[in-house]
Order: sequence, then structure tokens, then C-alpha cells
Amino acid sequence: MKPIATLFFAFLALYCGHSQAAPPNILLIFVDDVGWGDAGCYGATLVKTPNIDRLAREGQRFTQGHASAAVCTPTRYSLITGQYSWRNQAEGLNKGVAKGDAPLLIPTTMTTAPGLLKQAGYRTALIGKWHLGFGESKPDFNGELRPGPLEVGFDEYFGIPATNDRLPTVFVRDHRVVGLDPADPIRYSYDATEAKAQGMSPWAAGRNRIGWAKGGKAAWWKDTEIADTLLRESVQFIERNQEKPFFLLYAPHNVHAPAIPGPRFAGSSGLTPRADMLQELDACIGELLQTLDRHGLAKDTLILYSSDNGAYVTDEKGHKPTGPYRGKKSQLWEGGHRVPFIVRWPARIQPGVSEDLVSTLDMPATICAAAGITLPNEALPDSHNLLPALLGEKNAPKRDHLILMSGNGDLAIRDHTLKYIPSLAAADGWYANKRKGTATQRPGLYDLSKDPGETQNLMPQRAADAKRLAELLAKDQAASVTRPAQ
Repeated sequence: MKPIATLFFAFLALYCGHSQAAPPNILLIFVDDVGWGDAGCYGATLVKTPNIDRLAREGQRFTQGHASAAVCTPTRYSLITGQYSWRNQAEGLNKGVAKGDAPLLIPTTMTTAPGLLKQAGYRTALIGKWHLGFGESKPDFNGELRPGPLEVGFDEYFGIPATNDRLPTVFVRDHRVVGLDPADPIRYSYDATEAKAQGMSPWAAGRNRIGWAKGGKAAWWKDTEIADTLLRESVQFIERNQEKPFFLLYAPHNVHAPAIPGPRFAGSSGLTPRADMLQELDACIGELLQTLDRHGLAKDTLILYSSDNGAYVTDEKGHKPTGPYRGKKSQLWEGGHRVPFIVRWPARIQPGVSEDLVSTLDMPATICAAAGITLPNEALPDSHNLLPALLGEKNAPKRDHLILMSGNGDLAIRDHTLKYIPSLAAADGWYANKRKGTATQRPGLYDLSKDPGETQNLMPQRAADAKRLAELLAKDQAASVTRPAQ
């Protein structure tokens, strides 16, 4: 018997005269540190990504896709909340990334995209990287990790708490660490003095990590098995929920450092371990596509694919993870935030290539629109609905500008062709020159349509354009909602 939510959508579609009989399943593939140029469909020739290329061939591939920030935690916050992270002053949202001991960074009272989908009858799950904190203060990994993903809209959660180079090195299911031995509890700290006093070590699960810890050995993951574990959980979720509308946020750790591919992929690229992890990622995506095909779900499943920020390297033995763009992860240069962006929905979206300006920030409003959800006032406040343009509707509204954030919390703004950086001293993000001086603090203006490498600063000859963008940046900072009204 079909679930009530599915029957309701079918009745609504027939009543309204729509051809779509039910809401789509939604699979959002959100990868880690994958750059714009990391797949064949974006020009890569030295790595093999046949499954990502298949998504691009069967869907719409965007050439101007951007992460809302040049580092992971802020972008992931925006992906769930539809809000620019810099509007929130919590540590890790307006500068840097969350530590492994961060409390939950999303207010449980906040309207989120998974929460709206859950209310609309979707079964919602996050499988993979979280990195948005647990609890109301420093989380206790020996007890209940509450509030967490389940309190902000997900029915199910399985994954890694933060990054694969951060302690604790354990999987969490819903509210608890998987496989923890109560006789060997986890103790951890991100304070060097405290860690030394308590005999903690940065060594866990075979290598040094960020932070210090002691105990919890029975629950340690194996780096070489993380990808397969997350894939298996994702396939099982799809198979359990194939008779109802589901939303799966699949957030693999590939290709975040330390780059440790599974044994099947070690050396497969002939380049670097990171490139091997990229090919492992592609194979995992292929398994998900096969799962949808096997169960007859592909036609009516909306798939979105993107990355939380740009690549952290610019060259791997000739492979160019950031493509033709300057910069890398954490930076305001294009390589820091320009990312792959692909959308496939065989039942509704025609394949093609789009030059529209889009952001990972726009995914929340877009998936809610696909599910037929009317957003409450001020929900997902900075997220633009891309669905009308994706469906090829005439005069569909399109994003005309986007605010970008570095790993240090500095902002820039760009429209379809121009980018304005208020201070070039901040453009290098985590790698910024520490020297003070008016020369390095001057603004920058770049015409990306003619100068994708951002080599020619057009200040001051186009001062009027710089002034226009600076005023637009200030206007959006002052506004609480920037998405167009529905």
C-alpha cells in the first residue's frame, strides 16, 4: 500500500492537472573538497569519472556553480538552512570551521530544508559528514549526542562527526557512537594544555589527527573503509524507502585529507592518493545510480551534485583540480569556491549546459520547490529557487549576484561577470599575507568573462562597477532575507 503522503501528492497532481503523479525522491550528493576541474565533464583528462560524467550528460551541468563559502562548515550550514552562514556569529560559521567539540550550530527552532521535507511526508536521512556540532555545549561522545541532525529535520543519521582528520575518529548513528565499549570511554580535548595534563594523544585509528583524545578504541573507524561504509548505508536507506518519497543527503568524506583511498582504488589514478579518492568517489556515485536503476527509481529521482568548497591543491601531476581558476580552498579567488554543480531529473529536466550563476545555497529552496512545498515567510532566507529555470520555464527568475566568504570570514561579491573583493589582503584566505599596508589592502575588481584567472585588477578604471557591487554587498548584509518572494 502506498503511504498516505504519496497518495495525497498523486491526488493533488490529478486535481491540478499536472502530469507528475508524485513528488520526486531527492538525492543530494554533497562531496568534500572536490574542485571545479575534478571531473571529466569539467575538462579533466587524467582522472576517470564516468559516473559523474553520466550525471552531467543526463542532467544540467552548470559552469558557474559556487559553494556559499570557501570552507566546509559554513557551506554545510547554508545547505541545510538556506541562510548565509555569516549572519550567525557562532564560532565556525563566520570564520574558520567547527572544532570537533562544537555544540550544534543550527538552532533547533530554525526552519530547515530537511525539516520542511519531513513535514511534507518525506523520509529524510543524512549519511556521511556532519561537522555542524552536537548538543548544547561540548558534546559527550559516551552518551546521547542530542540535539544533532535528528533535531534539525533528519529522520536518520549515520556518519562521521566532523572531518576525517579530526578527533574523535568514530561513526555516529542517530544519537550515539557506533561500537563504543563503555569500559573504554572517549575522552577528548581541543585544548593543548588540558590534553597534556590528561595524557591525551593526537594519534587515533592509525595516524595523527586534529585535537587530542584517549580511549574509545573499539569504535575507531578504518580510514580505508569509510567510503564503503557510507555507501552501504546509503544503498540500504534507498532500498528501505523505495515505496515512499525520500530525501537522502549523501555526504561522503572524499576527497578530504588525509587522502586514504580504499584498497581497490589505491594507485588507481596513477597520480596521487587524492586522485585515487576521487575515482573511489565516482565509483560510489555509480553504485547509487545503479541502485536507483535497479529499483526503477531513476526517472523520478531528483539528483543534485556539488561540493562544499574548492580543492585544496591546484596541481596533481598535471591534473588541475581547480581548472583554469586562481586559488584554492579557503580563498576568495574563484578556485576557493567555484565548484561542480549538476542537476539530473529525467522525468522533468532536459539535459544541457547552463551558464547561470548558482550556489549550493540555492539547493534548499530548489528541492523544496520540487517537492511542492510553499516556503513559510523568512524560511530559507537567502536560498533562490532554481527549479523554474531548470524546467526551462520562460522568463524564469535567475540569481544575479552572490556573496562569497573566505575561510577567515571575509566577504566578496560577484555578479554574472564581475567580482569585487573589498580588500585583496584577505583574498588568500588561510594563506593570506600577514603583512600590513595600504597596498595589499586595496580593493580588487575582476571581469571573469574575460579574465577567469583573475590576473587583471580593473580598479580604478571601472570604479563605478566596484561602487555598485560594494553597495549591493552592504545592502544584502543589512537585509535579513535576500531570496525573491514566491
